[in-house]
Amino acid sequence: MNGIYIMIIAIISIAVILLDIGWLGFQIEPESFAPHPEKTKDIGSVELPPDLPEPVRRYYEAAAGSPVPRIDSAVVWGKAKLRINGIWMPVRFKAYYLPGQAFLRYMEVTWFGRTILKVSDSYINGEGVLKIEGLLNMKETGEKIDQGQNLAMWGEAVFTPSVVITDSRVHWEAVDNETMRLVVPFGEQNDELLFTFDQKTNLITHVSAWRFRGQEEEKMPWLIEFTEWKTFHSVKIPARFEVTWEDEGSPWSYWTVEGVEYNIDITDNLPVSLSIEQKEIKKSEVKNQS
Repeated sequence: MNGIYIMIIAIISIAVILLDIGWLGFQIEPESFAPHPEKTKDIGSVELPPDLPEPVRRYYEAAAGSPVPRIDSAVVWGKAKLRINGIWMPVRFKAYYLPGQAFLRYMEVTWFGRTILKVSDSYINGEGVLKIEGLLNMKETGEKIDQGQNLAMWGEAVFTPSVVITDSRVHWEAVDNETMRLVVPFGEQNDELLFTFDQKTNLITHVSAWRFRGQEEEKMPWLIEFTEWKTFHSVKIPARFEVTWEDEGSPWSYWTVEGVEYNIDITDNLPVSLSIEQKEIKKSEVKNQS
């Protein structure tokens, strides 16, 4: 019997050691992605509309000045921590934006600094996609993913603030002195997000919305909280933020932005086909610039 007990203790000890090693691997941060090779271009600016609600006007003046630098594309990169199946995992990410049209975020989950999962979430040509490749493989699409990814794109418009001025499909509605509703397009319909503003800094404290989580039946309250802002290329954007599903009670991800470049060519990363309405908007923007 003593031999059996010794064997059981040895197996348990080995299991504990393996768990400790596994946990330790997720405590090591990955190397950052290299800075984007193409540098920011100045393509002019846009005037603040005279009818902007006062909290929104103050935000633009605090974050970007007046007039606002025009941003037609962006790449944002940095690091994050994501809670996946209850385990916190280190991530490095690089995200590409065509403001108001599409985005693609590419992420690498690492263990001891080595990539074990490649993850992407995107909204391109009106279709949302969540994809994981590596030690496990999965892909989610469908109307619920479309809705969630469209809201994610507009929630991250804080990285490309001029889009909410130049895109005629969106508009603001007042909720109270600190909160504004942003109505955004979603296919043939509209959706909405709530933006809350800090009355001292005039910056945005958080964005919230009701969105689908994966393929769940009901929408859930979803929150992005901006905890630190930093200036990149004359535009102040969130440098740290965290994302929470309300029913979980605490953030499931923490993000740190390390670099940004604006108005660069990202057609290889975002193969977007503009809708007729978006083409007309682009024509109008070009005409107004000239």
